[in-house]
Amino acid sequence: MVIGIDIGTYSVKIIGMVKDDNGYTIQKSGCKPIFENIQTYNPEKIASSNLVATIQDLSKELNINPKKIKTVVSSISGKNVSIKQISTLEMSGDELTASLEFEAKKHIALDGTEAVLDYHLLGSDPNELDKTNVLLVALTKKLVNQHDKIIRDSGYKPTIFDADPIALTNCYLNQKTLPKDGADVIINIGTASTTLIIWGEKSKYFTRELSIAGHHFTQSAVKSRKINYQDAEELKFRIGVESSQSNSEGSQKNISSEIKMEEQTIYMSLIDELRKTLRYYMKSNSQSFFNNFFITGGSTNLPGLINFINNQLKIELQILNPLKNINNNTEINNASQFTTAIGLAIRGFEISR
Repeated sequence: MVIGIDIGTYSVKIIGMVKDDNGYTIQKSGCKPIFENIQTYNPEKIASSNLVATIQDLSKELNINPKKIKTVVSSISGKNVSIKQISTLEMSGDELTASLEFEAKKHIALDGTEAVLDYHLLGSDPNELDKTNVLLVALTKKLVNQHDKIIRDSGYKPTIFDADPIALTNCYLNQKTLPKDGADVIINIGTASTTLIIWGEKSKYFTRELSIAGHHFTQSAVKSRKINYQDAEELKFRIGVESSQSNSEGSQKNISSEIKMEEQTIYMSLIDELRKTLRYYMKSNSQSFFNNFFITGGSTNLPGLINFINNQLKIELQILNPLKNINNNTEINNASQFTTAIGLAIRGFEISR
C-alpha cells in the first residue's frame, strides 16, 4: 500500500492506496484538524510538533503502522517552492543537472543552504530547434530537511517529497488528457492559499500560489459580523460568500447571490488575483487560450462560491473530482479536500512497480 500525506495548514489528510489490474483503490482515508480548539487556529503559528502529533494520531485512527509502509509520498508547499517550465539546450544528464542547478538559484529565496532540485523532461520544444522543455522544481535543503524531520518523527520512512501543484497535476492527469490546443486551468482553494495551475500539450506549464483562501474568508466574516473564529467558520460553510456581509446587510430580505463588489472585499480580492494571473499567462503565451476551468480544494463547497467566480470571470467552473477513475473502499464526505493526497498516492506507484 502506498501512503499519500497532505500536510495542510488547517488539517492533515492521509490516503492509503493500492493498485492492481482494476486500477487504483483507496483502502484508507482520513482527515484530522491540526488544532482541536479552532479558536487558537493561526496558520502562521503551526509548530512542527503539532504536525507530527496530528500525523501520528490520524495514522493510529486509520490503523496504519508507519513502520510497515514502504512507500510514503508527502508534499512540500508554499511560495518557497519554485516550479517552472524552462527551455534548455539538449544536453547530457550531468550537463543538464549542472545547468538546472544554476537556473534554480534564480527562482528560490536562498536561506544559506544549497538548492535542491528535481526535474521532468517534457519533450522537444516545438518552437526552437535543439531545445527541450523541462519542468523544474527547486527549493532549499533547509526546507527539505525540515519536512524530512516531520515525516520521520511521525514514524514513517520518507520515500518521495513532492510539491502540491505536481500532486494536483497528477490527480488531474489520472482522469483527463491535456488539451492539444490551448490550456486547462485548475484552481485549488485551500485554507491558507489558492493554487492556480495552467497547462496544455502545446502551452507552457505555469503555477502560482495566491495568498487568499478559506482562512481569509473566515477572517473576513469575523471582522464584518463581529463574531469569533469558530462561529465565523461555521457561518462560512453555512451561507458561503454572504458570510462576509455585516449583520445588518445579511438581515435584509431578498439578498442576491450577485453580491456588490464593495461588499465582498476578500472574495473580490481573490477574483482580482485570478484575473491578473490569467491575463499574465495570456500575455506571456500569446498563442494559447483557455479551454476548461476546474476547481478543487477544501473550500470548493462554500455556498455560492462557484457561481460567484463564474459570474465575475465569465467562465464555467467544473469540479475536479479526485475520485473519478479511482475505486474507493472508504467513506469520504468532502472529496475535494483529498485531491492533493490522492495525487501524492498516485505518484508513489511510479517507484512501486
